[in-house]
Amino acid sequence: MDFKLSGEQTLIKDSVERFVAQQPAPDDPWREFAKLGWLGIGAPEDLGGFGGALETMLVMEAFGRGLFLEPYVACAVFPAAILRAAGRNDELEDLIEGKQCFAVAYEEPGGHYDPSAVATRAEHSGSGYVLSGKKIRVPVPRGDASLLISAQAESEIGLFLIAPGAAGLRRHDETAEDGTTVARIELDGVLVEGTARIADGDGIGFVRRGLEHANAALCGEAVGLMSTMFDLTLGYLKERNQFGVAIGSFQALQHRMAEMFTELELARSMAYVAAMTVDDESDPVARARAIAGAKIQVSRSGRFVGQNAVQLHGAIAMTQEYKLGGYFKRMTSIERLYGDVDYQLERYLN
Repeated sequence: MDFKLSGEQTLIKDSVERFVAQQPAPDDPWREFAKLGWLGIGAPEDLGGFGGALETMLVMEAFGRGLFLEPYVACAVFPAAILRAAGRNDELEDLIEGKQCFAVAYEEPGGHYDPSAVATRAEHSGSGYVLSGKKIRVPVPRGDASLLISAQAESEIGLFLIAPGAAGLRRHDETAEDGTTVARIELDGVLVEGTARIADGDGIGFVRRGLEHANAALCGEAVGLMSTMFDLTLGYLKERNQFGVAIGSFQALQHRMAEMFTELELARSMAYVAAMTVDDESDPVARARAIAGAKIQVSRSGRFVGQNAVQLHGAIAMTQEYKLGGYFKRMTSIERLYGDVDYQLERYLN
């Protein structure tokens, strides 16, 4: 199979790398995302969209290499996939143009990543609904965001769009170990119009579809993180001297680097599998297994590369000043985000 990038893909890759490298970082990166067209990746052309999952992977790999922590997956890829599947083109167009930012709140206490474990309630009230419940570990941007909330509506689980600042909505932001922002969401009698429900019928299918796109994108980011951890370690072994020679000349350490490279390339291959599979509508079961399998392998490879990078660096890797630690923290967060290895194994086997 030919993995050579097209001219358009090369332009995307180069533009993202320049964006990530600029210092200082933009005050409002989402406005820049909209200007550069990245929020339209995978969207219909009549809404200003282009490309698909492979282009998203290129963006995310560059973000990973540069340790750019803005929640592009959580607030662009994930909600865009849901809005596309639900046919909500008005909201999707707002997302693409940068007029509105979205976050998906589906996980609940004790749910262990399962989108169908929903205790939040949506009760009919006149022509609308009243929502009550709690959501946890919601990746959010630093500013306001509209929330896509899953809630039990009679015998179905629906998805509801809630504007920021709605009465009864409380958002508690916290800083995660990798430096990103996650929120706890409390819904205390939040009243929404009937049009706030995202399509009729069960919303779990929309959430699962969004999670597939999100996990495929995270695989691309993880490859970027691993690539930089590998490069940092290789450079360190060439520069660090012991017994009068570079420690990179020691055969045991060369073997370790070879193992790290093997895991990196295996993860890269699985990230491509995820990107090439996630848009396939012909066999949803096979698609779900492929995405789960990719996330499993990328998570395992990322842990191997990260742990060995820290060990081979020695004490310097444990300092706050050295940037390797930030990459390893982000890789560890990706391993758990939207389903850890145990959860993905259940998805793969079932």
